[in-house]
Amino acid sequence: MVIDIFLVVSVILIAWLGWSAGLTRTFFAVLAGFVAVFVASKYPYQEGLNFYVIFVIATLFIIMLSRFILRMISFFYLNVLDRIGGAVLGVCVWLIVAINVVIPTMTHGTHILNGSTHTIYATISHTMQSKFPIFKDYVPSSLERKVSEHQK
Repeated sequence: MVIDIFLVVSVILIAWLGWSAGLTRTFFAVLAGFVAVFVASKYPYQEGLNFYVIFVIATLFIIMLSRFILRMISFFYLNVLDRIGGAVLGVCVWLIVAINVVIPTMTHGTHILNGSTHTIYATISHTMQSKFPIFKDYVPSSLERKVSEHQK
């Protein structure tokens, strides 16, 4: 029951944050980070502050591009679709992370679930692992380390 309350409240919070940010802004924020690291690591003169200057310039370029695209979205009256997409993307990513990493790590070594299979968490986890087998064998390294230490 505690896990279900946590899951429902966190999904509502993430959906609100995704709605507030929108799909485009979220996508370009993540893209800016990846592109900036990639560009800065390829820069041949990385002594001193050069790496950070290139990182900031690349980030600002991607942010300016995102502002242009956000204006186009606003011009074509697609703000509602952008916000809905942000909420859906946020909830999907959070469910994957929460079900496969956060909740198993929080509940490891406790009796919170007590073997109950009639919870929201158990239903989503079973459905996700049966539809997407890639998640079935995933164990976070910190949790795997705790299990191996506990077995010794």
